[in-house]
Amino acid sequence: MKYYQLSIGNPISKIRAILISCAIGSLCFLTNSAWAQTIHDSLFHILPGFEIKTTAQPHAIEAGSLDYLTIQKKDLIAYQGNTLMHTLERYPGISSIQTGTGIAKPVIRGMSFNRVIVNEYDIKQEGQQWGVDHGLEIDPFNVDKIEIIKGPVSVIYGSDGLGGVINILPPEIPHKDTIQGSVTMLYKSNNNLWGTSAHLLHNKNDIYTLARVTYQDYASYKVPATSFTYNSYILPIYNHRLKNTSGKDLGISFMQGIRRKWGHTHLYFSLYNQQAGFFPGAFGIPRVYQLNEDGSSRNISLPKQQIRHLKIISNTHFHIGKWMMDAALGWQHNRRQELSVPHAHGNGAAPQGDLSLQLDLQTFTMNLKAETFLTQKLKIVSGLSTQIQENKRAGYEFLIPDFSQWQAGMYHYISLDLAPWILTAGLRGDFSVQNAQAGYITLYDAQGLPIGREQRSPEIHRQYWNAAASVGARTNLLYNLELKINAGSAYRIPSLTELTSNGVHHGSFRHELGDSSLRAERGYMFDVGLFWKQKQWNVSITPFLSYYDRYIYLRPSGLFSPLPEAGQIYHYTHGNTIFTGGEASISVQPNKVWKLYTAAEYVWNKNISRNLPLPFTPPFSLLQEISWNPGLNHTKWQSLQLRISGHYFAAQNRTDVNEPPTEGYLLLHAGIDYTLPVGRKELQLHLLIRNLADVRYYNNMSRYRILNLPEQGRNMQCMIQYVF
Repeated sequence: MKYYQLSIGNPISKIRAILISCAIGSLCFLTNSAWAQTIHDSLFHILPGFEIKTTAQPHAIEAGSLDYLTIQKKDLIAYQGNTLMHTLERYPGISSIQTGTGIAKPVIRGMSFNRVIVNEYDIKQEGQQWGVDHGLEIDPFNVDKIEIIKGPVSVIYGSDGLGGVINILPPEIPHKDTIQGSVTMLYKSNNNLWGTSAHLLHNKNDIYTLARVTYQDYASYKVPATSFTYNSYILPIYNHRLKNTSGKDLGISFMQGIRRKWGHTHLYFSLYNQQAGFFPGAFGIPRVYQLNEDGSSRNISLPKQQIRHLKIISNTHFHIGKWMMDAALGWQHNRRQELSVPHAHGNGAAPQGDLSLQLDLQTFTMNLKAETFLTQKLKIVSGLSTQIQENKRAGYEFLIPDFSQWQAGMYHYISLDLAPWILTAGLRGDFSVQNAQAGYITLYDAQGLPIGREQRSPEIHRQYWNAAASVGARTNLLYNLELKINAGSAYRIPSLTELTSNGVHHGSFRHELGDSSLRAERGYMFDVGLFWKQKQWNVSITPFLSYYDRYIYLRPSGLFSPLPEAGQIYHYTHGNTIFTGGEASISVQPNKVWKLYTAAEYVWNKNISRNLPLPFTPPFSLLQEISWNPGLNHTKWQSLQLRISGHYFAAQNRTDVNEPPTEGYLLLHAGIDYTLPVGRKELQLHLLIRNLADVRYYNNMSRYRILNLPEQGRNMQCMIQYVF
């Protein structure tokens, strides 16, 4: 793709050109008006001082000295898992916290929740990510390319950038005057999932439209077990299925944009709906009668959750002189409902309805970025970002109060080429405001009459000033060996959930208790990367060391909540912690037929304040994959690829108090990929078998681990994609 630069003679013309171009450019793709296009194009001839030049495609210098990974669409399809994050677990340093087969949240180097940022089209995904049972509300079929940066990214992305960032990039703009599309059919044997995704791209005179609709319907998933043990009781699993773990997902997206010599701009709309059941024991103490079959493995009964995530994003990219400009505006509305059978609450009347908790979050985000080469060797990137949030609650349970939050930040980042070294440095400042109403519940007398209110959470009015900095370097050593070094600081302001929560979070089967005295976290990180590429070899080693002051996490107290069906009390607390470990990968292709891939990762952490490990820490893992292309000498079979892999996970005995240890296990997977030409079109076939040996194992990163529930058994998935 070509990019263009504009040189404008005087500042008045520059401002006028930007304002008129943006206004009429928006009119072009929203109304598809031919006369608006004509007027817009004529500006480049009428306004004085314009000069159009081609320039190279920009690169993400914010990852210049950090471990940086790009994942393409073909790999996302070939290795597709139950969720987007399940797919990414193949890559070292990436894992996920799972709830069943339809919910997973990202983990980078052992860090998750509000410490990993997920951006879709330059807008941070906001969907109550503090919750262990809150996954990503993103259609996995609507992801064409992902960039992952592991390490401190607060300088660029602000608060929450301690662990890293997952960037979901916009799709490539279709070629001019073309129409493309695809239809994908998916089946998974373990939970009888049927899925369909249809995709259409159209470009007429560089006014382009992209649309996708995805629907998935899945039953309760199977495990290689007929019973499980909880609190010394042996409870049944009928027909090997975990009851009520079925669900339905619907994703709709639409993009309308325009590309011209000045750059391009588009408006993106997406709607994601999910209805997912929870295993009955996840909302309270498991009981035998709750586990009886209810007639169909596709029934979604109580307890369950319903999620709707609506998103509108505007992205504009243009060039002015030597400057390359990007503007991203986004509005999101996330509504999360947890439904369960109401329990008796004190002396009052039982709650009416099944809505235990509703969280209604609206977020407005603006990100502006400008970058240029001040000299041939010095590049600078400057950015401004702001975010406004408002959260409303409903339901008969109290967990968090209504709140609002505002954040704003500015950063500068430079890259200096002093061959053979490239030096990088960044600095950021942020200001944040948090406000939360005091939370109350109603008290009743013995006759069930209201007698007053009890305060459950405090009123909050807080302000934060924070700064982050980073320095780094990279160079090419002997024999194509690249070295990256990065040292930086990062921060995270405490979420209002961590400050104010006090109630039952049934989705996590626990009473979560906040602490209003918590302060912002501060982290100091050091990363090293060695990367060697030569002929058939590709090797990387990326160790890291981090120290965090006032690291906030949920600690199991060992005490049971006085609230009904609340489980154990978990306190939000803090402590000084250390994280260290690293990743290593080796890819070798000795010839055109064979390819071998090995990846390993390890995370070690410690709460220095309590001399204990932190919960939800991924164990050491080792992946070995062998790929074989047997048809290179036959044109018809050149695209055929067979592969088999073994993924070993070591035992995790370094656990927090009241967190169970987990034994090690080995999973075998096998896959076949083949592309069949059909005239000028093609039919892509993907067959993947996960857990080939139907191993019974426990995943310490699964929320169902606390109930001693094994993970999904053998799963054969078949995907057929017709591309036209």
